[in-house]
Amino acid sequence: MFTIKNLSLMAAFAGLAVAMPTPAEDSNLVERQWGGRHWKQSENVVWVTVTVPAGGAATPTPALQQQEEVVTVAASATTPAAVVATTAAASSPAASSSSSDESGYMAVVSKWRAAGGYPALTRDSTLEANALKTSTNSVGGLIHELNPGSFAQVLAPGSPSNFENVYVGGWLCEIPSLPGLDGICSTESKGWSYGGQTGHASILSSTSYSKIGCAISTNTNVWACDLA
Repeated sequence: MFTIKNLSLMAAFAGLAVAMPTPAEDSNLVERQWGGRHWKQSENVVWVTVTVPAGGAATPTPALQQQEEVVTVAASATTPAAVVATTAAASSPAASSSSSDESGYMAVVSKWRAAGGYPALTRDSTLEANALKTSTNSVGGLIHELNPGSFAQVLAPGSPSNFENVYVGGWLCEIPSLPGLDGICSTESKGWSYGGQTGHASILSSTSYSKIGCAISTNTNVWACDLA
């Protein structure tokens, strides 16, 4: 029996499988935002794609004039493929109790970036808002959103008070040999199952990003961190 921590990185929600964006979508945007690493691996994940033109805000695709987001769900071995269109009202609840820095997430991020010898990340309000939107919309699954300004994203279920365990045990300990971890994964990784994945750790230990914003919606208890 999987625990909730097992589900966080495997995203093993029954009947759903990872779907990469269709050819009609901006492949350069996808490559830029997801880095061609973790999110191209086989995972059971629901995707939300926000199409962004070169010079402006997110707009609907021509085929979906009345809709703002498209959720693409790939087929598993036993589930037919489906494409589900959702309106903004459906994906953005009117009220959501949430927390962005209630548990001092930046102190955790700074601590472990310094421990690994990586450049510090600065807190960014746009990325925080993007992370909160993703967390709020992750109802019934880990729903990754490509929102303007975010170049990478990691998700995991948790609570406002356990960000450090999520950040270290859930994400960084995918690669326990990372500088600064110094054997802590023997305890911090307990309860987490990585399925051979290393993408979360690669993103969070990358020197390609300079900004971060994390948030958790208490309606979904999903931690999201966006980087740029």
